[in-house]
Amino acid sequence: MILRLLHFSPGTATGRHDSHRALLGFEWFAREAGREAERMTGITLTVERIWALPSITSKPAVHAILSGADALVLASPTYAQGSPWFVRRFLELGAGLQLWGGLGTAFATAGGLHTGGEMTVIDTLRSWQGLGLCTFTFAQKYVVLGAQQKFTADGEFDLIDAWFLRQLARTTIVQLLARSSVKTGAEWAKQFGLETGYYHAFPSEESMRDSVGFLRDKMNAPLTSGPTAYEWWTQELGASALPPDVTGLPFAALLPEPQALT
Repeated sequence: MILRLLHFSPGTATGRHDSHRALLGFEWFAREAGREAERMTGITLTVERIWALPSITSKPAVHAILSGADALVLASPTYAQGSPWFVRRFLELGAGLQLWGGLGTAFATAGGLHTGGEMTVIDTLRSWQGLGLCTFTFAQKYVVLGAQQKFTADGEFDLIDAWFLRQLARTTIVQLLARSSVKTGAEWAKQFGLETGYYHAFPSEESMRDSVGFLRDKMNAPLTSGPTAYEWWTQELGASALPPDVTGLPFAALLPEPQALT
């Protein structure tokens, strides 16, 4: 099974790389679930993380990125109350592809929970559907991680952010397994601790700290430790986890000037 993760770092207004850090967390959780799945089924999960931003000048490049995966996950920042123009351009260049039967989902980071992140996710899911993908979220939840306008430092992810990321990652693995084995999706969901009515038995803060606290801290570490914090991610995920450098892109001047971290 090939799970392809697409990201468009940097963020739209800051140098925090919120969506990139969130994608690293998603990838870790997906690999965790993939190892569990392999022990149970023998099916190997291959996870590919791709910086999709440079491809928006080339339709063939976009088509190559979108083709050949069993599931696509798009991680996006939010821009001016909705989807960034460069994510829209990427999805527009996918027009004409026939991805019937593949899977697609998305999540977003945003300045706050009321600043359009859900529109970014909805736009992406609609575009995935336009290419023939079967789309999903975690139950009815659009996963949007608000990185400001709350009672923590700007850019910090909460335990609940990491918990929802883990649930979406595990949902992705369950959706993949449901297509490729004799067990039903409901049986796999139970195996991976997923429940559509999760809000009836919401995890406690202590429970979330036990299950995702370590990863939440690692996702936040670059805010205080800088680039060296990505060394742990590189070692864990087996490929460079440093945020990409956009200065060499032909449209770099169209991207917002990152604000310094304070």
